[in-house]
Amino acid sequence: MKTLNLLFAALLLSIVFGQKTSAQYDKRTKTLDMTSYLQRYATERDCSPAVVRALADCRQLGARRLVFPQGEWRFRPDSLRQFMTHISNNGSYARRFAFDLTGIRNLEIDGRGSTFLFKGYVCPFYVNEAQNITLRNLTVDYERTFHSEGHIEAVSDTDMVVRFSQYYPYKIDERQRLHFIDDEGTEYPWYYLLEYDPVRKETAYMVRDQWTGAGIPIEDLGNGKVRLRKAGLKGTIGNVMSFGIAYRTVPAITVTDSRDITIRNVTLHHAGGMGVIAQRTRNILIDSLRVTPAEGKDRVNSVAADATHFVNCTGYLRIYNSVMVNQTDDASNIHGVYYRIVDVLPGRQLCVELGNSAQHGFDVFRPGLNIEFVSPKDLITYTHAKVKSYYRISDTRYMLTLAGDVPAAVKKGDAIAPAGDYPDVHVKGCYFGGNRARGLLLGSRGKMLIENNTFRTPGTALLLEGDARYWFEQAGVRDVVIRGNKFLNCNFGIWDKGTIGCGAGIEREYWDKSFYNRNLLIEDNDFQIHRAPVLYLYSVDGITFRRNRISVSGKDYPVSDDARNIDALFELTDCKNFTHDDIKVE
Repeated sequence: MKTLNLLFAALLLSIVFGQKTSAQYDKRTKTLDMTSYLQRYATERDCSPAVVRALADCRQLGARRLVFPQGEWRFRPDSLRQFMTHISNNGSYARRFAFDLTGIRNLEIDGRGSTFLFKGYVCPFYVNEAQNITLRNLTVDYERTFHSEGHIEAVSDTDMVVRFSQYYPYKIDERQRLHFIDDEGTEYPWYYLLEYDPVRKETAYMVRDQWTGAGIPIEDLGNGKVRLRKAGLKGTIGNVMSFGIAYRTVPAITVTDSRDITIRNVTLHHAGGMGVIAQRTRNILIDSLRVTPAEGKDRVNSVAADATHFVNCTGYLRIYNSVMVNQTDDASNIHGVYYRIVDVLPGRQLCVELGNSAQHGFDVFRPGLNIEFVSPKDLITYTHAKVKSYYRISDTRYMLTLAGDVPAAVKKGDAIAPAGDYPDVHVKGCYFGGNRARGLLLGSRGKMLIENNTFRTPGTALLLEGDARYWFEQAGVRDVVIRGNKFLNCNFGIWDKGTIGCGAGIEREYWDKSFYNRNLLIEDNDFQIHRAPVLYLYSVDGITFRRNRISVSGKDYPVSDDARNIDALFELTDCKNFTHDDIKVE
């Protein structure tokens, strides 16, 4: 009977895939061609049904490559399944994905230079519980961006006039509230304002986020012009005002619980969240990723949050030959997650919770997991334990049973995090700049090598962070080499301090005890500055600064009085084991 069933299944597959397979599936190379799928199942407005069908066939056939003919392919949400997702730092939402790669192994998706153009609330890629997946040779963009941009035409003490192009349609309701929409009436909520220099294509000099909320009164002046009636708004006539997204609902590429993932020669012009967000994934290679605004569409911004972001990833993380510019948050953030201890219970049990709403639903636990315990005041790891079992109480709380007794020092309010499996990070040959905030947030305890990159960031280019009271991001580096990079007049904005800086959440009285970050080798870099300091570090053990070139340039920004003061270049507090060669400023 079993043999008959197998024969019947084989016959059914031959009927289903018969001529279709010979036309579009190459058995020798295991390549599935999208051409006939697009002809048969796609419309001019929506290719989603064709992709859903093709991915189902990839699963059936064990295809190794899915290849698109070069072109512009459009995607809408109408025919895509919606399901709940918990994506760290992008929120918990029911989402629709054009390419749902859940459970797929050994597949390369090759766009052959195509543009995938999305409309509405569609996330492009979901790489979930997958292995050996490659995305290559494609561009992601949206017909209507999730943020909006207007040109500042007038500013007074009481209001501001902004003009929008046809790319940013809007409406004003009976309460004088501004709503951004598309041509079908879909809304794109906004929450804050940020000013950009349209000539330099970067955040305007020393501007701040203006957290207005969307509730300020708006007067429609016609012809795409509106008046924002709020005292104290800041802006320069001729600059661009970006109306930032209220929610990170639509990241471009989500990678979760997977391994051996490659993203190569991919351009992300926009997303309503992060560009690439990866969580609990082992081994990621990003090569020639371009996060840039689309040309000719009246845009200064690219993706609406971090260009890339990695949470509790393991193995290796490699970013090569990439350009990440004009995103509305950092170029990259690499970290783990802390859980706050809610209660210490009998029976070797702990009740823990996720402390930041951006992480709700994020689950790292498994039997046998080693965990560290830290005090949120000093971030010192004071003991370890092993998880025997756990269960999820809700999207925010978990009950853990430890393999042994709860260590005596553990108390309510402290934090735990996975211990011992951190990614080795290599970032090489990249350009970062023009974005809101910082360059790279370094938070892995593996080996980190940052070499031959160029930074022109308004905030700190490289930041050591981590805290267990607000973002709850586990960090604390142990081996970082920063070599051969160019830092071009960073710190022309207000985000953190120093070209290489520290922002760890350690209470001041513990700086001389914590040493949360350790072992920085900074060598053979070119620091072009307009203000001090070059290094702003506290509670760091082991800093070597050698063979670096420091020069002062007033070409783009005003030079501060302390830029040539050698004593001001290094603001180090409660650090130890700092060594350097002769410091000269050109």
